[in-house]
Amino acid sequence: MFDSVDFLQGLLYGSMWTFLCILSRIGPMLVLMPPLQGASVPNRVKVMIVLMVSFAMTPIVMEYSTPLPGNLADIILGLVKELLLGLLFGSSALIIVTSLQIGGQVISSLASLDVAQAADPTTQESITVVSQMLSWIAMILFVTLGGHRVVIGACVDSFATYPAGGVLLEEYWLLHLHELFGHSVAIGLRAAAPPAIALLLANFVTALIGRTLPQLNIIAVGFNLNVSILLIIMTLSITSIGWVFQDEFVGWIEKTTELFPAGGRG
Repeated sequence: MFDSVDFLQGLLYGSMWTFLCILSRIGPMLVLMPPLQGASVPNRVKVMIVLMVSFAMTPIVMEYSTPLPGNLADIILGLVKELLLGLLFGSSALIIVTSLQIGGQVISSLASLDVAQAADPTTQESITVVSQMLSWIAMILFVTLGGHRVVIGACVDSFATYPAGGVLLEEYWLLHLHELFGHSVAIGLRAAAPPAIALLLANFVTALIGRTLPQLNIIAVGFNLNVSILLIIMTLSITSIGWVFQDEFVGWIEKTTELFPAGGRG
């Protein structure tokens, strides 16, 4: 009689079990991490990168590996927990990178540019032009500041705390994501503050002009004024947006590296 457990044990003998655990943990992280996220990178390229990175990491983490479970349910459960941990890493990177889209949405609403939308190649959704521009800036800064190295390094360090196949679901993972959401909103609001304040003042001036000169086409005047101010303020404040992202990026690095204390569970 065919025994599926004996077949899996023979198939996953040795380093193959460790490789599958690494693949399950690092796969979701790499897929969600810029610049591999979205449909802009072909799926076959993503698969090749995930396989190559997993092969390279297998000898490194062999000492941090658990024996192959004795039944099929434990094998599946172990791989599912590896996937959840990989999703935690990938979601952390995705949240911090898409943070500037929040500021872009605020700026677009104040500038009356909600109708000026374009297809985002990474998400295949329609977003405002300002949000798309700030999203690309965040992605460039993420790679330039070494965010991809931090995420991969934290993933490698996590094997010292949770060996391959020995992941334990922790409550503070959700708290970590909650704090990252707070950082994301803070980045977006701080980045949008200079253009938002300027656009609010422009709308106030436009309203005064409309009350003083009702014969003017205040819609056309206000739209042109908002666009002009938006271009000027965005040009002047683009460096401050990068500084805000870098400032919050430091806090994100600290939280990510402290998520898995070196040498075991904290």
